[in-house]
Amino acid sequence: MSSESKSRVVYENLDTTFVNLWALLRNLSQREFIGRVRVELKDYTADVFMTGSSTPLVHEIDHAAGTDTLEEAALHRLVLRVRGTPGTITVFEGPDEAVAGQSGGSADTETDGSDSNQKSHAANPPMHDAPNTHTGTETPPLRSPARSRRLTDADQESSATDSTTPGEPAAPELIDEIEWGAMVKASGELIGGVERAVTGAGADFASLFNAARLEMADDYNFLDPIAGEFTYANSLVNLIGEMPESSYIIGLTEALRRVVDRVATGDYARRIRERVALELFSVARKRKEMMARSGFLPQLDHIAGTKVI
Repeated sequence: MSSESKSRVVYENLDTTFVNLWALLRNLSQREFIGRVRVELKDYTADVFMTGSSTPLVHEIDHAAGTDTLEEAALHRLVLRVRGTPGTITVFEGPDEAVAGQSGGSADTETDGSDSNQKSHAANPPMHDAPNTHTGTETPPLRSPARSRRLTDADQESSATDSTTPGEPAAPELIDEIEWGAMVKASGELIGGVERAVTGAGADFASLFNAARLEMADDYNFLDPIAGEFTYANSLVNLIGEMPESSYIIGLTEALRRVVDRVATGDYARRIRERVALELFSVARKRKEMMARSGFLPQLDHIAGTKVI
């Protein structure tokens, strides 16, 4: 990191088992934060580049799997992976930190500036107290997609031909009402698949699903059964209000995973998970394109707790 850089450490080595990463990112987004959030787990690192407005890009390196990705969709995997996993979170503020791949703002140059960052942090303590990410205080979502405007043919052609400067994150793609409706419909069929498997195992899906939603209501307000923003019945979802795709996908995925975990116990655990996987595979085969576009497809294994596709 150059001596002229105005980057500084805001929070350092926050414990991932105590700090809710998604709530922290929402808090930073509310403040229109510009900088980088660094997450370090065993054999895994990720950098979330926040520009104060657009959906964050994530540079994700899985040393165990040998993968290195830079995409918005990696935010889903990161938040799910961090839950309950020992590790650290460090927040760097400054425009240089917000640019993916830029010298001085990327993960591969952090070592050179670590000492100066630490000294800066010691001399200039954070201006804001670290957010209490385990309270039920509501904070706005990372970014609400503009579903009120439908993409025209000209918009799609323009986005397909426009180029971006190397190293700069691309502008977030707008999601239209038709696309959003198709994703919500697919999510209803996904819930229906889990419901059939759980009911077939002799469990009460409705009560288990509501219990999981209540547990997560602080982090994902739309899941709160009392709020009435999200209702489900017979493989159909009715959703009121707007939210980021990522918030909807992560929240719903985690709720379904908790339902399956509560049922898949004892001697029949493996058989139940395989039954869930079979139902999810059936839905994915029918809605594969939408599942892939929305980001649900990579989460199917997480829900079932076993390989689905």
